[in-house]
Amino acid sequence: MTICTKIRATLRRRLRDERGFTMLLALFVLVITTLILSGAYLAVLSDTHLSRNDLDQKRAYAGAQAGIQAYNYQLNQNENYWQTCTPLGTASSPITVPGSTDQGGGSESYYVTPLPASTAPASDPKCDSSNALATMIEGSSGAGSASGSFRIQSVGTSGNVSRTIVAQYKPPSFLNYVYYTDYETLDPSVTGDPASCEVHYPNRGSQCGGNSAPYGSIDFINGDTINGPLHTEDTLAICGNPVFGRPGAGDAIEAAAATGAPNGWYQDGCSGTPTFNTATGKVNTAATSITPPSTNTSLLSVAQSGGYVYTGATTIVLTNNTMSVTSPGTTNATNHPTGTNVPFPSNGVIYVSTVSSAGCGVSYTPFNPSYTNDGNCGNAYVSGTYTQSLTIATDNDIIIDGNICTTTTTTCSGAPTTNALLGLIADYFVRIYHPVDGTRQSSSGNCSSGARGAQDVTNDSGSLTNPTIYAAILAVSHSFIVDNYDCGSPLGTLTVYGAIAQLYRGTVGTQDNGNVASGYVKSYNYDDRLQNEEPPYFLDPVSAQWYVSRETECAASSSSC
Repeated sequence: MTICTKIRATLRRRLRDERGFTMLLALFVLVITTLILSGAYLAVLSDTHLSRNDLDQKRAYAGAQAGIQAYNYQLNQNENYWQTCTPLGTASSPITVPGSTDQGGGSESYYVTPLPASTAPASDPKCDSSNALATMIEGSSGAGSASGSFRIQSVGTSGNVSRTIVAQYKPPSFLNYVYYTDYETLDPSVTGDPASCEVHYPNRGSQCGGNSAPYGSIDFINGDTINGPLHTEDTLAICGNPVFGRPGAGDAIEAAAATGAPNGWYQDGCSGTPTFNTATGKVNTAATSITPPSTNTSLLSVAQSGGYVYTGATTIVLTNNTMSVTSPGTTNATNHPTGTNVPFPSNGVIYVSTVSSAGCGVSYTPFNPSYTNDGNCGNAYVSGTYTQSLTIATDNDIIIDGNICTTTTTTCSGAPTTNALLGLIADYFVRIYHPVDGTRQSSSGNCSSGARGAQDVTNDSGSLTNPTIYAAILAVSHSFIVDNYDCGSPLGTLTVYGAIAQLYRGTVGTQDNGNVASGYVKSYNYDDRLQNEEPPYFLDPVSAQWYVSRETECAASSSSC
């Protein structure tokens, strides 16, 4: 074998030798695996950071909510707590939420700061406990729907993250409800019942009936629809299948004094099943009580400064943003103009007073009331259409003697769509005009309790068939009621878009086994605009717990959102 042959044989053996190939493959796999693991580690590390930030964001928001709840607790203990201008914690020393510390040592905390009102005087721009009303409560000038409210700023923190919520507090308003009563009974001044009947169910005795349902209660009946939130300090009497609340709207239906009926309502002598379109399908019997004011005389002062004041029975027919006014006790002057095309007052408030030298001289009864001998009374007869906000108040009664709606709905059908709101605030009664053939009433004046039945007494000319009213109505010390409610044949449906608040439940018709026999079926519809706007200087309850009307998350330390 030659040398060349040996060399070629050696090379062939070396080329066929696979020693070391496995090592190369192992190194290749190791490098690839390392790269994959490194990428996965980096990805997980990045996700961990994002997850922790997301967790801190949620915990900081929960901390801010905890701050609001802590402030709510203080207000529940003392409804005047806001006057102290006391913060809860500080930015340098926040309050840790109990039980919020996690395994990594992180925790939620908060600090709460009362915010000065946007209407606070320039000389005292911070919340000042010695001048809390001016520096904390939003004034009526320029504050719009925020008038009467105050705000706090709650900052929640977790780790290096903070989130800020500004909460606006308002006292409950009659305008939060389409229907409010203190007593679900006819007014004792109407029935002649004793003062002991001014109590809530079931404490009314057998003497508390008068001309209404047994034990003084007034029923909701077949066909009645309360399309919006409702609040009563009493208990609801049901006869038939009325509907409370709008489907899917989550309306509150509240009976704050339902001690005798744990469910907030009772069946009043006839069969039927009411429908409660609430979140639970039931009446809320744990609602906070609301106390109405004792009088509307504060509106007289408002009307004397930028409004109109009339004396004696006054007729007001609204036409867009003007009105025709007839008032026997006043002359055509700046603060009480009469005639046609009278512009609305600059501050939007009209007040009608009783002639002080003569007195009213008429005690109202819903049975055959006179519409001609009340000339000295502080009564206002109101009807027409309006396109500008207005509040009409009286020291006696308001009588609605025609449809009241906006010009965009001249047929008075459907919900109002303009920005104009009307308030009707009577110190005594807000009444629906309903004259009847009085010669056919019983000697007591009451149709249904006399020898003749309700439909034996006929409705007179001027009676309103299917009337519609767009207004926020408040009868401060008496009722929203239909004159001669138990006389004549049924007049259709009484439709209200707005809010109705009254001390005593006023009757708008009578029923026979759950069906209307005289007067009206009710169709009360909440005007959602009242959640954010209100008629000029509309009255609020005198005693009620503050509640959070709005929460807004905004940039840290911002007070403008």
